[in-house]
Amino acid sequence: KVFTMVLDLDETLISFKLNETGKGMIIFRPGLDQFLNELSTLYEMVVFTAGTQEYADPILDEIENTNKFFTKRLYRQHTVIIESGIVKDLSKLGRDLSKVVIIDNMPQNFRLQKENGIFIKNYYGEDSSDTALIDLIPILKEIASDPNNDVRVELRRLKNEIFSMITTNLNEEIQ
Repeated sequence: KVFTMVLDLDETLISFKLNETGKGMIIFRPGLDQFLNELSTLYEMVVFTAGTQEYADPILDEIENTNKFFTKRLYRQHTVIIESGIVKDLSKLGRDLSKVVIIDNMPQNFRLQKENGIFIKNYYGEDSSDTALIDLIPILKEIASDPNNDVRVELRRLKNEIFSMITTNLNEEIQ
């Protein structure tokens, strides 16, 4: 696969909550299965979490219950500390950064490679109508449609396109 997708775990793909008995409960973000099934055919899938391996592996094993989606798993020990904040340095993947996209609910996590990032809203497990992952599928398919695409250029173009569309619609409503 030409392209690599790096996915955050907590509040991006899942929400982890402790119930009243103190037992952990994993809530998968709506559309997670469809997202992984459709995009894993186009992208090498990597998880990069600030969580520990002991915490993340059982959750990832549950996500991959029937299909192995992730070719690589990176954890807290793979992050770097910059100005007392955790950062996910995509250069650690050893991939061509023009072919790597990261999806994370904390943009500061990908601040070393801002142009590679897609900021996704937090998922806390309470909104069963959340469509954030499903909404990204067509955009990510479009990026992967041409092996010569540079994800940074495409994300910039698509962000401008989306902003332009929103602005046009607002202008039409005002008139």
